Amino acid sequence: MSYFLKAKKLDITSGDNLICLINDKDAEQFGIGLNRGDRVELKIDNVEKHIIVVIDTTNDFVEEGQIGIYEDIWQKYGIEDDAIAEMKLFNKSEAIEAIRKKLSGKKLSYEDFHVIMKDIASGHLSKIFKTLFISTGYCPGFDNEEIKHMTKALAMTGEILKFTGITADKHSIGGVAGKGITPLIIPIIAANGIIVPNTSTRAVTSASATTDMLEVIMPMSFKKEQLEEMIEKSGAFMVWGGGLDLAPADDEIIKIQKTIGIESIDKFVSSILAKKIAQGVNTVIFDVPVGIGAKITDEEFNEVKTKFETLGKEFDINVVIYKREIRDMDGNAVGPILECQEFLMVYEQDKKKSLQLEEDALKMSGKLLEAVEKAKPGKGYDLAKKTLMSGQAYRKFQEIVKNQGGNENIKSSDLKPGNKTYEYRAPQSGTINLIHNKRIFELARALGNPRIKEAGLYFHVHAGDKVKTGDLLVTLYAVSDSRLDLGQKVALKHEMFEYK
Repeated sequence: MSYFLKAKKLDITSGDNLICLINDKDAEQFGIGLNRGDRVELKIDNVEKHIIVVIDTTNDFVEEGQIGIYEDIWQKYGIEDDAIAEMKLFNKSEAIEAIRKKLSGKKLSYEDFHVIMKDIASGHLSKIFKTLFISTGYCPGFDNEEIKHMTKALAMTGEILKFTGITADKHSIGGVAGKGITPLIIPIIAANGIIVPNTSTRAVTSASATTDMLEVIMPMSFKKEQLEEMIEKSGAFMVWGGGLDLAPADDEIIKIQKTIGIESIDKFVSSILAKKIAQGVNTVIFDVPVGIGAKITDEEFNEVKTKFETLGKEFDINVVIYKREIRDMDGNAVGPILECQEFLMVYEQDKKKSLQLEEDALKMSGKLLEAVEKAKPGKGYDLAKKTLMSGQAYRKFQEIVKNQGGNENIKSSDLKPGNKTYEYRAPQSGTINLIHNKRIFELARALGNPRIKEAGLYFHVHAGDKVKTGDLLVTLYAVSDSRLDLGQKVALKHEMFEYK
């Protein structure tokens, strides 16, 4: 049954929780079946998409016949004043029965996973039941067949991109500061005639994700039809995945996992491969950093590798695993503008370029070129280097930037970091054994990353370097005295450098 109410904007924000208010008398009038905390579907006059919200009741904030919509929801969906909202009550979710089935120790079918993912993606399932579902990944856990079903269901309950021909991508498991490798690899591969539909994320706990960095120089949010045009023009794009509807249930699951601080390897592998299926990728190289502070430990590596390769075969995805030991960040720069400067310097072959960033990009590009049979085994690195040094990759990068509405002629020297700086110097002599990535993230966020693009860090040393007391280790960049002061305090309180 539907009920019609006049929309009223409330001067309150709800954050991630989509909450609306109705008057107590309306709630009573609507009868049995509507209680505080229930989820309802709203169809609002000028809004194309149906909105799933949680209902609360009040005597004061809204009058009878009104529905109070929180300000951030109002702005997100562009709701007009005095719009009419059709409110529809949900029937009981079929997903709840599937979750109960798993909690009782039974196996889930593909149909069970599909209804769960569909209801998570649509907002039909409450946070309580989403959390219960996530917990079943630990107890009683999923077997290999269920993981396959879950991966397919995650992918198939959202948009699917499809391309003709060999389609490749690069994905980093993450945990390492600095994001300049991806925008070097994608154009190198695309310049060799391979379709590369690359999507990236925004930072949640890190200093800057690939999307945060690349939106310094070009728009990152597009619709499916626009992406298909980009592939027709250039064979590649580098966009924000959150602007698409690729495996949408996974995004909701990740939010809860971050809140409760758990994620099984099975779910982690399933999540990533579901996104690759939705992207239409048939070959992917996974950059898997291991070491202190990385997401994957050396002891977990073989398990992760096996699960990626096994699940990849189930969906005809050629998986390449690239393992690398890490003891510090990628390159020298952390923070959106500084990271853009750094990878542009590699394209420009500036004398201040990061050799480590260039080398890692060439090695991974080489492995991927071999995997798609553009180069013979052992010859991929040479082809990748030729593509970079000839300027082919740079021209492809500029083409991608132009297609996405950016300035294709942008240079590293055009980008300016914050004008407030602080030089952090070595408190002792010794050899740097490790630079803690998690502490790099803490410091960068204190300076304002990822929102403040000009903020960040530039490292003058790496793990393995010998230093003396007073040597310059890292320069902090900020846009205000208060941010710089906070950054200094964090740098002095939480030592990033470990000496031996």
